[in-house]
Amino acid sequence: MGLSLNSRRLSETRPDIQLPMDLVTEILTRLPTKSLMRFKCVSKLWSSLIRSQYFNRCFLKVPSQQQHLYICLSDSRDNRNSIILSSSAPLTTPTASTFVVNNDVAIQCRGYYSRQNVNGFMCNSYSKAMPRMYNPTTRQLVTLPAIYSEPQEHSRFFYGFGHDPVNDQSKVICSARTSSGFPSYTRISEYWVLDLKPGASWKKVTPASVDFCLDHVPLLKPGLSFNGVIYSLGLIHDIHANNYVVVSFDIGSEEFRTIQIPSIEGLIKDVTLIEYGGKLTVFDHTHLTNEGKFFLWVLEDAGNKEWSRKTLVLKPTQLHLVNDIIFTVKGTTQSGKVLLIPDLLLSPFHILCYDLQNNDMRKIDIIGIPNHWLFRATHIRFDLMFMDQSESIMHLDTLTNLFYL
Repeated sequence: MGLSLNSRRLSETRPDIQLPMDLVTEILTRLPTKSLMRFKCVSKLWSSLIRSQYFNRCFLKVPSQQQHLYICLSDSRDNRNSIILSSSAPLTTPTASTFVVNNDVAIQCRGYYSRQNVNGFMCNSYSKAMPRMYNPTTRQLVTLPAIYSEPQEHSRFFYGFGHDPVNDQSKVICSARTSSGFPSYTRISEYWVLDLKPGASWKKVTPASVDFCLDHVPLLKPGLSFNGVIYSLGLIHDIHANNYVVVSFDIGSEEFRTIQIPSIEGLIKDVTLIEYGGKLTVFDHTHLTNEGKFFLWVLEDAGNKEWSRKTLVLKPTQLHLVNDIIFTVKGTTQSGKVLLIPDLLLSPFHILCYDLQNNDMRKIDIIGIPNHWLFRATHIRFDLMFMDQSESIMHLDTLTNLFYL
């Protein structure tokens, strides 16, 4: 059925409305990511715009309306049997009490350590020298080139990932630690940097700062990145105590530094780096299970290496949440709440969310993990990543000269 005579006349006389590109960009950045993925089919112009780095930078400035949870699962008997499951909830509820896993958007990943998430990207460990980058929005998973360091046989690799907003640079760092045999423990052998841009490759760097301590071992724990700096934890072995240091890497200047953490008594500590009040903080939950205590070391002045200490004690009515399960810290939410995940994949599965400001802990149930993963939990290695600060629509195929599937 065709247009009426009046409708045809109206369409013939009405001038085409051309919206300014800045206005089009502003409108598009307010849309959900799923809509943007579909709108790439509208025209070549829209596809080019949405895939551009300029649009991605504009999109990252708009606060995310969703909080996302990603669970990486891997069978220890066969790393090829690995998967990433996801779940999301609106940010209208500050912390959801339940996340339901969406098995329809699962992706095969071959690896399970979720090292960091920055600007909507996740950095996962794949094998001993081959980490992977994953964009949950575009569902692209790509592998970084291998590092050919010497010697390889007894080497282990720590990876850190970060972004410098001033120079708009993203880089991955690698600390290769090489075992020298008991009783001399482990020594650092090499440091590598990879600039995430087309044609780039790993380059070996030698820390030259007078504030850098070579005699430390990088801890294989997730790092942290904000304000253009990548942070990780290191340890200086001592017979009587553990001397912890923070290793910092300035993305712009590519300078390494170490910052001594005030003495922590005891030989074994469960410590993790978090961002607390916009400051780097060492979160110590060694005494969580037995005493319900947290210790926070806040870096007040990085230049002068000044720290402050804060002690938090759980409410007696919440001690039952941590009495029987060992938890690991997995970063913080946009509102500053600390996430803790159990060391074992238990059924029913849940995580904990701790509000540092109000000293309040909540339980979050995770529903929908397939039973075939839960029923063989002794063979399953898993990790979890929470993302609520940003989503990226940048396509990793813009770096095809660097990455490969």
